[in-house]
Amino acid sequence: MRWTTARTAAEATTCDVLVVACLQDKDGIDRTGWAALDKAAAGVLGTLEGSKVFSAAAESIYVAPGGRAKASWLVLVGLGKIEDLTQEVLRRSIAKAVKKARSLEAKRVGLALPWRGMTDMAQDAIARSCAEGGELGLFRTGSHKSDKKTGTANPTEVKVCIGNAKIADVRSGLVQGYDLADGCLRARFLVNMPPNELTPAKLAFEARKIARNDGYTCSVHGEAWLKKQGMGGILGVGQGSRKESKLIVMERKPKGRGKVPTIALVGKGVTFDTGGISLKPGGGMHEMKGDMGGSAAVLGAAMILARREVNARLLIIVPTVENMPDGDAIRPGDVLTMASGKTVEVLNTDAEGRLILADGLHHAKNLGADMIIDAATLTGACVVALGEHFAGLFTNDGPLGDAIKFAGGDVFERVWPMPLIEEHHKLIESPISDLKNIGPGRYGGASTAAAFLEEFVDEDTPWAHLDIAGPSWTDVGSPLSPKGASGFGARLIARAVERYLECAVDRDNG
Repeated sequence: MRWTTARTAAEATTCDVLVVACLQDKDGIDRTGWAALDKAAAGVLGTLEGSKVFSAAAESIYVAPGGRAKASWLVLVGLGKIEDLTQEVLRRSIAKAVKKARSLEAKRVGLALPWRGMTDMAQDAIARSCAEGGELGLFRTGSHKSDKKTGTANPTEVKVCIGNAKIADVRSGLVQGYDLADGCLRARFLVNMPPNELTPAKLAFEARKIARNDGYTCSVHGEAWLKKQGMGGILGVGQGSRKESKLIVMERKPKGRGKVPTIALVGKGVTFDTGGISLKPGGGMHEMKGDMGGSAAVLGAAMILARREVNARLLIIVPTVENMPDGDAIRPGDVLTMASGKTVEVLNTDAEGRLILADGLHHAKNLGADMIIDAATLTGACVVALGEHFAGLFTNDGPLGDAIKFAGGDVFERVWPMPLIEEHHKLIESPISDLKNIGPGRYGGASTAAAFLEEFVDEDTPWAHLDIAGPSWTDVGSPLSPKGASGFGARLIARAVERYLECAVDRDNG
């Protein structure tokens, strides 16, 4: 949708549906600033005062005729009490309201906000949250249904009534919110694709499209190149598939000259994971099309960061494979030689993501990365530990961890710091090779997986690993996401990189 601004009063804004966001006071609806609109709408707010039909509780909806307002319909949406209002409440509430406007077949939507009552929240943050909520809430699955006409079309425009807000702040927030949502939606789109379509080659094709649109160069390396580089992790995991394994490398340099940091984002791109010879149970295996959620997250983040024009050299590295169990597949007991030269005893072929990420992390180091974030749907152990609402955060650097935690609160893609100590490294030592790809027993699996990855990162390079296995997929849905891929990680990583760079400038300036 297009997000525009309108200088007209809410009741004078021409649209099909006017969304009116209402705060809640002790008596019900806080009508401050809505007198003219209420009069034009035949006193609907006053009529609802004290009723149980609509009290402006967060995410509540009420539909009324537009009356003499320049809108056919009013959609009242509650924001709750001002002291409880957060960006996430705003996102979810606006998402519900815009979906209701869609159900009313609105093409043009107006959005009136209680600016005077929201002084505790920055105006650009308010606008950003509205755009995020609207865009994320309108996302639908079902692209493979034979009946393409099912479902009402999305609105084409949302006009935000400025009121007494600063127009520059509102417009800046709307642009940022749209870009954040767009990166998240691209990640959802990729994860939701069926695995017979999203092969490693197709993922590379999608990466090239992002690169072309957002100012990156893109190199896609096939198996001949991988062999020359000694990338035994990627080649080993993919050798059981008929689909050629790839390493995708995107790069974007900022405008102007001068030294800038190199930020590398590495994403796990297993386009389908059967578990290989260590075959997964059949129940729920169809969800393993989402085992490339880490790659989707970093590609979505790449879009956002390019549009934000961050002052850094950006590297996006995606090792992508299928993990299949044919006669050429790696076996438990095989030993692989990684690009770094380290050898790995494979005890479980279903612990494959760390093997391909290890080669990706090593390549990021070779390309001069000053900071690395990797994202992966890596372990079921992390889901057991944290459930589906938090990603596990492992890091060797306090400031980077702080930036990620800040970003998690900002976009409500929450992370939880997880332990990573020397004892975890000792658990992945092998008697016949440098490392083994799993630890003993079933305890601490997320930490031993992170320890394995840390073996391929220089200790003086800030690095963070995000295990997004839980929040990458939802079976219940929410106002911001239907069932299926959530797009988790794209907004989180982009905001974390921005925060890290901002704080680095502050540290350099003392």
